[in-house]
Amino acid sequence: MTCRYSRDAGDHLNADGTPCHVDDYGDPTRHCTAKRNCSWHVGPSELTCARCLAEVRRDLRWIESLANLMPVQAVADGVDSQAMSLAGPAADPEAWTWRKVAARQGVAWHVSLIEDDDEHHPLRVAGTWARMVSEDYGHAMPINASLAWCVAYLDRTLHRVAQDDEQDFPLLRRELRKCRQHLEAVLHNDDRPDRGAPCPACVEKRGAGPRLQRRYAERWEASDDSRDVWECPADREHVWGEQDYRLRVADVYEAATTTTEGRVS
Repeated sequence: MTCRYSRDAGDHLNADGTPCHVDDYGDPTRHCTAKRNCSWHVGPSELTCARCLAEVRRDLRWIESLANLMPVQAVADGVDSQAMSLAGPAADPEAWTWRKVAARQGVAWHVSLIEDDDEHHPLRVAGTWARMVSEDYGHAMPINASLAWCVAYLDRTLHRVAQDDEQDFPLLRRELRKCRQHLEAVLHNDDRPDRGAPCPACVEKRGAGPRLQRRYAERWEASDDSRDVWECPADREHVWGEQDYRLRVADVYEAATTTTEGRVS
């Protein structure tokens, strides 16, 4: 029996539109709880399907691989880049939490009360979950656990966490997915298109327009970026070559600067 999740109905529906509450044998159906739109059926003692479990395990392993590439990206992006922050060490999640609690109580007044700024740091994400899971299951954890250790530990215990109703596996899935996507974005290894300035043609017509998307030329077409084009996602006829795009952006910037300077003066 196949079904799908309907947001309008707030339930899983069969192909004929009826709620999927029983299977072919008349037994009550249980759906995977890892994410709301997952329609896979699970056994009576299960919470997570094998597909969602595999996706989380893949994200976890990708985080370690992407984190190993961050120092190289940091050299290219500079010391003030996001890559440099991710390539550096992360604050110990438990120690930092206790320091903030002490600061709020007035014990350590010199500790800043700003929010953590490394929420996507791979060691902080994996380390926090490894610490919480190890405490719940009574497993020993090194004081200075590395990212490799945290990833390996979570990988070994992931099947248990996924089927434990006292663990928040959906939250773990979301945080690992966000961490992996953030690392990919910093490494310019994600599948999101490069976006530029708003479409000049749309701006002239309506006063506003979507941001242009860059389409890269094939390697055999050019050795540099001279053959790249910028396309408007709203109107495919609005296409700008690399040189025309740069000149147009420079003209718009110059006009905006002149207008601002005139208004200030």
